[in-house]
Amino acid sequence: MLVEIARAAHRLDEYMSARLGRPYHALLGIGLVAEIVQRIRDFDKVTDHATILRIALALVIYCLLLLHQVGELGERRQAGRSPVH
Repeated sequence: MLVEIARAAHRLDEYMSARLGRPYHALLGIGLVAEIVQRIRDFDKVTDHATILRIALALVIYCLLLLHQVGELGERRQAGRSPVH
């Protein structure tokens, strides 16, 4: 079941990328940056350690996702500039 979900997610991502192109990846990156900023703002409102750890873990994951998105955007940009043989 997990494999089917992963395949469907990949197909949907490829479809969105084909339809919207670089703006799709830029939008995902902007959304991640907004979420990272919001999570950082949440730090000063929290006092218990468990919640701080959850926020910190979410921040790490969002930063990794942002890194991936920037890499994807760079790859697609480079692919768009490559000459066709």
